[in-house]
Amino acid sequence: MHAFWNFPAAAGGMINSINNAGIETFRGNEIDSLTREICQNSLDAIKDETKPVVVEFNRFMIPTDKFPNKEEFLSILNRCEVTWKDKNDKSEQFIKQAKQMLNGSEISFLRISDFNTKGLEGAKTGKLGTPWSSLVREAGSSNKGDSSGGSFGIGKSAPFANSKLRTLFYASQDQGNYQSYIGVANIMSYKKNEELTTLGTGYFTDNSISNAIEGQLHIDSTFIRNDSGTDIYVAAFDPNSDWKQTVQQSILKNFFITIWQKKLIVKIEDNIISHENIAALIKELDDSVEVFNHVKRYFQVLTDPQAISIPYPKKVYKTIGTFEEGEATLYIMQGDDLNRKVLMTRKAGMRLFEQNRISGSISFTGLLIITGRQMNAVFKQMENPAHNEWQPSRYEDNSKIAEKAFKDLKSFIKESVHEQFQNVVTDSMDAIGLSDFLPDTSLLEGTGADLQESLNIKIKSVLKKKKQKVKKKPKKKQQDQSAMEELIGIIDGGDEGGTGKDDGTNGGSEGQGGGAGNPNPDFGEGGANGGDNPPGNETKEKNKFIETTVKQLCLSKDNGLYRVVVKAPKGFEKGRLEFKALGEQSEVKIPVKQLTGDGLEEISINNNTVRFKNKGKQKQIALNVEIDYEAFCRLEVSLYEI
Repeated sequence: MHAFWNFPAAAGGMINSINNAGIETFRGNEIDSLTREICQNSLDAIKDETKPVVVEFNRFMIPTDKFPNKEEFLSILNRCEVTWKDKNDKSEQFIKQAKQMLNGSEISFLRISDFNTKGLEGAKTGKLGTPWSSLVREAGSSNKGDSSGGSFGIGKSAPFANSKLRTLFYASQDQGNYQSYIGVANIMSYKKNEELTTLGTGYFTDNSISNAIEGQLHIDSTFIRNDSGTDIYVAAFDPNSDWKQTVQQSILKNFFITIWQKKLIVKIEDNIISHENIAALIKELDDSVEVFNHVKRYFQVLTDPQAISIPYPKKVYKTIGTFEEGEATLYIMQGDDLNRKVLMTRKAGMRLFEQNRISGSISFTGLLIITGRQMNAVFKQMENPAHNEWQPSRYEDNSKIAEKAFKDLKSFIKESVHEQFQNVVTDSMDAIGLSDFLPDTSLLEGTGADLQESLNIKIKSVLKKKKQKVKKKPKKKQQDQSAMEELIGIIDGGDEGGTGKDDGTNGGSEGQGGGAGNPNPDFGEGGANGGDNPPGNETKEKNKFIETTVKQLCLSKDNGLYRVVVKAPKGFEKGRLEFKALGEQSEVKIPVKQLTGDGLEEISINNNTVRFKNKGKQKQIALNVEIDYEAFCRLEVSLYEI
């Protein structure tokens, strides 16, 4: 029987437009998502664990006449056009673009092939629950094992998001050497006749039940498969960016552990990423991009012989069972200017998320890799579909026990970091985040040793006050952290710019601040509409209050010098800042004598109000402020866009 496009129909069935929830999940980040999902799936299907899985990405062009049953596919698009005319703009736009592509002279394909994998077992029978059926025919289905990377069956939609025709071709050779292929078009419903409407998904097949066609698919004339594995052909692959660079960066970001462990080799046309060259490729990443900077630090932990490895201890839980010792390993190292985070991964080695809020004073970085069977099974069930968070509520059998297991893991990380590195935190140490508050030297009378001595005196003074406060009001289950770490936590505001807390009893301590209108004068968001203009003037000047996060540090009370960092949720071109005293004197306006800030231009000062032009529309503004106010105060800083 000849191959044809089969779009099954059902009377009274669901009618689908071009919007597909699974495909839309990966919109806006198509190539990175494609790379993550493809490599994860290939690693889950490994055949010989003593050898690496190899994944190839190759782009090629074919004449549109070679597109499988092109004329039949065009006729289906014509039926879609009649069905959806004047009913759905997005569907009509897709149909128009698809017809233009198929009526052109050439069409682009991306072939993704894996090796040392099992292939799509079940292609011969089409049996429900087999890898072939799960990938090709089933929706929201996954039959992967406990240690696999995926479990929702959503990742299979990522390749469709990269096809301008929403069409893929799957080819496979399984371990029994059975070769097969099938096409899948994930487009939209259309009317076959007055009674029947298709379900929206069609198959390039040679049978009425949409099973695979036996044999090899010959779309890429340069490629012949001779070993088990899977090939995915993305039709009408037309990326807007340098796809090869994007794929490479995604591999380095998400799979550097797997590649370093010799479990994965990736070929992007003529470029190869393997254990032999990954160190050099990571070194070439742009340091100014935060995620790449972090990758370099994590890779250093992975490769540095001085890094400390700590096995996770045995844990016994009701319902979820026992984690044997060593089912997870924490790798940590200390150094200057590190991110104080731990990258979390499971057995597949794919990047999941970064665990923070571990230490406010210790400069370190780390990796946690779960390799044990039971821990992988439990934490896999906690993983969200995007594979970037563990949510204990997803563990249906007993979410409370799962939550305890996750908390235990986070406590293990925090305690390990402090046990290994806390002893090096002495009276002389780097204050993480303090650089945000350091002023221009032009605003300070003293420099060098005098300035250092002045800051040390302030820090020692604050330490003394903090210690006294702890003695008077001990807290339950308080972490055994140094007073210095508490101070840094106040100055730094937490790993994610969180809110520092203070009850106001330490009236003279540095590092406290607040946004406008915040009833709790700590680091936090502003919330009140203040101003020095009479009512109504704000409208004339088009003032718009901006909720902000504000951090501040008093550098010299006698000279009225403060370092203030204002972070807004969006960039803006022109702004107005107002300064008042927080607390009991909240109605007192604080006159500004001098203000400077990186990227600020056309600065004008009028009493407690400063207007400026924000060059580059920065979201975060670091300010050096000199105020005309003798006493120490906590500043209320209000920001308006004008």
